[in-house]
Amino acid sequence: MFSRIFSAAALLTLAGCGSTPVAEDKVATAKPDDRIECALGGKAEFARDCAVERGDGVLTLRHGDGGFRRLTQDADGSIDAADGAEDIAVQSLSDGRMEITIGGDRYRLPSDL
Repeated sequence: MFSRIFSAAALLTLAGCGSTPVAEDKVATAKPDDRIECALGGKAEFARDCAVERGDGVLTLRHGDGGFRRLTQDADGSIDAADGAEDIAVQSLSDGRMEITIGGDRYRLPSDL
């Protein structure tokens, strides 16, 4: 009898745990104006489906599916991949933004990060 009560209590405790990742919530609740354009997985077309978080010299580019890329930003404004596993390319655009390419993902960000 005790083991049944204990098992039921353990199941109820586990059932109370949320299963939605925080990253998805942050992007899903971001205002359309807070999002940046991105073209993920080698797609040609850009969409405002990503969000950027800034803090302590780190930029986190969040995807709508919960994925993300983490970049470092030096005091002089130069940007590099935080893990260094993949090459990063930064290109200035004529409209004052920059395009960052990492692997098959591209992001368009304001130059004044």
